[in-house]
Amino acid sequence: MAMNSETIEWEVAVDDQNKSTEFNPFKGGLHCGKRVRTNPHMRAFWAATLAFCLAFVGWFAFAPLLSVVRVDIGICDNQAAVDLLPENEKVKGCVCKKSCKAAIGNANLAAVSFDVFTRFIMGSVIEYFGPRLTDCMLLTWGTIVVSASAAVTSATGLMIARFFVSALGSTFVVNQFW
Repeated sequence: MAMNSETIEWEVAVDDQNKSTEFNPFKGGLHCGKRVRTNPHMRAFWAATLAFCLAFVGWFAFAPLLSVVRVDIGICDNQAAVDLLPENEKVKGCVCKKSCKAAIGNANLAAVSFDVFTRFIMGSVIEYFGPRLTDCMLLTWGTIVVSASAAVTSATGLMIARFFVSALGSTFVVNQFW
């Protein structure tokens, strides 16, 4: 924010770089401040918090659904028997032993690997684009990839989807910077 000759009265105490020196996330109620120009600190805090919550949900959406996903993509070790079961009994009837656990294990490894890479490069990206645009880019990427993951039909597709969704974990780095 460029400083004019006028002095801005911030709603929170700030230092010589206009960074907030106090933390009061509920100051100003639902509007995050009385005036838009005078309280960017809490708006940034809540924007970062909301962005990370959305990214976290997208990042971990597959984990609790894996028991259903493994049936839907046909990686159960007894898939032929599972296909004959009524729809409401398929998840319970799935036996996940060697090949099924290997496919899920590989998908879990993929879910971490791209996140590690993106966390390493995130510092440079944040310095170049700034935290706000970087967070927007990550959330846009996450929206596309999480939406596309609904089209997964094989173990390889599951691995690829979890690989690219893992970039959402890097929103943690953006929030630390912010």
